Amino acid sequence: MKKLLLPLIIAFTACSSPKEDTAGSTNATIEGCGTVHTVTSTDDTSDMDVYMDFDPEDLTIAVGDCVNFVMSNTHNAVEVSQETYENRSGPALDGGFSVGYGETGSVYFGEAGTHYYVCEPHIYMDMVGTITVE
Repeated sequence: MKKLLLPLIIAFTACSSPKEDTAGSTNATIEGCGTVHTVTSTDDTSDMDVYMDFDPEDLTIAVGDCVNFVMSNTHNAVEVSQETYENRSGPALDGGFSVGYGETGSVYFGEAGTHYYVCEPHIYMDMVGTITVE
């Protein structure tokens, strides 16, 4: 069990503290990750279309990249199955990623595929996103 957890801890630690480049880009380089992409949410309710959305909502990245989720106080990002994503209801994906309300967390993507995620309290308002890893 320890042999299985150590690589996961190392991958999470390598992606846990991104460094912004001098241009202020949302993509940065972190040791252990290809490119670090950023997904954000906002608490600004002056524009409900922006408030109820991830930015970007759909992201395509390369195998070995990380996504840094920067969540505002009223939103989270929880990985779900494709069925939950499409039905806009259901539980979190067992073993999937989760970034809590007001938290920042990086997730390493080491295999090709599509990952579906939602803001749990706002899934019914279509606050959903995808990450396609190629």
